[in-house]
Amino acid sequence: MGTNSNSRRGCGFWIIRAVLAVVVLIGGLLALGYGYEAVAESNDSRAYPPPGQMIDVGGYRLHLYCTGEGSPTVILDALQPGTVSNWAWIQQEIAKNTRVCAYDRAGLGWSELGPEPRDAQQNTRELETLLQSAGIEGPYVLVGHSLGGLYTRVFAGQHPQDVKGMVLIDSSHPDGWRREGIPEGVGMNKDQLAMGPIAARFGMLRVMSFFPIDPDLPAQQQGELKAFYQTPKFAEISRQVDAAFPALLAQGREVTALGNIPLVILTTGDVDAAAEPSTVLARALQIELSELSSNSRYRVVNGATHTSLVNNPNHAQSVISAINDVLESIRSGNALADN
Repeated sequence: MGTNSNSRRGCGFWIIRAVLAVVVLIGGLLALGYGYEAVAESNDSRAYPPPGQMIDVGGYRLHLYCTGEGSPTVILDALQPGTVSNWAWIQQEIAKNTRVCAYDRAGLGWSELGPEPRDAQQNTRELETLLQSAGIEGPYVLVGHSLGGLYTRVFAGQHPQDVKGMVLIDSSHPDGWRREGIPEGVGMNKDQLAMGPIAARFGMLRVMSFFPIDPDLPAQQQGELKAFYQTPKFAEISRQVDAAFPALLAQGREVTALGNIPLVILTTGDVDAAAEPSTVLARALQIELSELSSNSRYRVVNGATHTSLVNNPNHAQSVISAINDVLESIRSGNALADN
């Protein structure tokens, strides 16, 4: 009896030891990951300092990068989750013609996280404060890529006296998700979005490197984007934007007309290619965006993709031409050119 009792106690003892060992191992790995993430973020912040200014907009700071001189001022608003870095090819060329400012929406790039909800109304208030605090007065030409097009649409609707022209680059249509029959959101699983910020704090985004970096961008900007996409901030802002999506789309629908401001719509694909039904719908949505202004032009960039319109140096020439055409129309008072 004594031997059997001791054996049972011995088994329990070793089971407890094993469980404790696993707990200690997991705790050690988490601590290692947490420390790894902290060191990596510190190294990245030294390697990739913000190219522009960090400006307080009410207890948190946004990043604004302005180059060039002249009027109107061009404001660049990137795709989700893009940053100032995505405008490398375009900003340097537009700066030869006028002042051009790229900015990072709250939580993107170098900008700090701001209050929720991350919808277009909140972003409009932040952009207003950012431009005022930086002394960047209108008139403005707004350039919005993808989801950035929705943010610029709402800003323009609320500031008709300041916004004198727009370029929408394969811009999101507020009814696009509904009409294409896909879930409204940033295109990621809800559970993954919820767990992402937690996993990122322990360095898991750096281990997975799941978000691709466009090789068409300059090496410096590739490094900047990679550094951002590995951070807990990237994971958190992705979750916040996804949560705000219904409100963001609803706010975009409220802006139905922009008068006769010069407006260029750029989209992707081959003009003469046989169109799949999804392509037909995508084109129809972009054509509808051109109806926001009575002085608009719709242009297709052959061979371009959604991201290459901005990130590829050759396709970006079409964006540069569109912005310059809008500037010329504003300065001359003439209608947009047909090219």
